Amino acid sequence: MSRNTNHNFVLNNIRHLDEKFKKITEQETDFLRRQSAGEKPDPNEFVKLLEQQSVTGTAMTAQFNLYQKPLKTALTDSR
Repeated sequence: MSRNTNHNFVLNNIRHLDEKFKKITEQETDFLRRQSAGEKPDPNEFVKLLEQQSVTGTAMTAQFNLYQKPLKTALTDSR
């Protein structure tokens, strides 16, 4: 794969993970809304959402670091 293709692949992954992160946040907000409305949603549902959010955030960080690495290499090599 060319460098440009790798960047596009990484950026697409970051976008996908960002969308997933937003959906999880929306689900957490919905859980909290239901809870404040007097419903008694399963606390395990919220714990599961927190776990998904954590894993997604970690994956986003890893993908971002992959995106940054070529830039750091290029800056180091140009010195």
